[in-house]
Amino acid sequence: MYIKVYLTNMKKKTITLLGGSGFLAKYCISELLKYGHKVIVVCRNPYLAGDLRMMGSIDQLDICRGNVANKQSIEPFIRNSDIIINLVGILFETVGNQTFQNCHVLGAKNIAELSQKYNVERLIHFSSIGANSDSESKYQKSKGLGERAVLDIFADATIIRPSIVFGPGDGFFSAQSKLVKMLPVIPLFGGGNNCFQCVYVKDLALGLAKILNLEESKSKIYEFGGPDVLSMKEIYKLIMNTLNIKRLLFPMPLSLATFIAFVMQFLPRPIITYDQVKLLGQDNIVNEEKNTLESLSIKKHSAKDLIQTFIQ
Repeated sequence: MYIKVYLTNMKKKTITLLGGSGFLAKYCISELLKYGHKVIVVCRNPYLAGDLRMMGSIDQLDICRGNVANKQSIEPFIRNSDIIINLVGILFETVGNQTFQNCHVLGAKNIAELSQKYNVERLIHFSSIGANSDSESKYQKSKGLGERAVLDIFADATIIRPSIVFGPGDGFFSAQSKLVKMLPVIPLFGGGNNCFQCVYVKDLALGLAKILNLEESKSKIYEFGGPDVLSMKEIYKLIMNTLNIKRLLFPMPLSLATFIAFVMQFLPRPIITYDQVKLLGQDNIVNEEKNTLESLSIKKHSAKDLIQTFIQ
């Protein structure tokens, strides 16, 4: 069933967005500002989000320091907000408090508790496709536990699970294109047969804006993906064709990928982690039984059609 959503009548709200220094946040904030909302951006390092100041007027956009693992540091921003959006997420753990537990579970719990305490109108929690509290992957398990914590505390929360997000400035296609440029041989971890349903960042941001204006979206889980399902091997071929570069694709068995991941875990930005190896046998695609971009009447854009606009 398709639901037609009108955004022109959206009432102006005060929205606190946590995790505001990332790629996805920039596009979500841009979409929210179009409708006159006041947006409070909260992140650990505000200087990383400095370019956001160009998006809105002085009284429409605030950038503040806060850490979701420290409840007191984010409480002032949630106290006077109508809507809370949790975009906090990491792909791998680092030394210190940047752990899956702190970011995806404890942080989500803190945000939900404060949202409940101050009776906010809406709580939007971003998770990921494959979130599962019983998963062997620490990443997927933390995402699943985070969802559970949010819904246990704030039952009307809306969960959004995107697949890999692409667009100008993304961390996925840009990283893979750098590998294609640098390496004569591209390793296909696990054979490169795992599939992704990559979603265009502007489609996702529009989906968020529509959900905020849709009362029926409360207590629902949305899974956002694009129109194409591509294997990792197909993604590398797409990048090579776009860059007009030829590279040898080398299927790498899981045993070798596991060893490489063990060595790379000591690097600040590893190409692959031991935890990610556990995900190589799983596809990152939308469950069509969930609510999707189609249910919001959003036309999905393909990475195949747009890749030349953000890969050079």
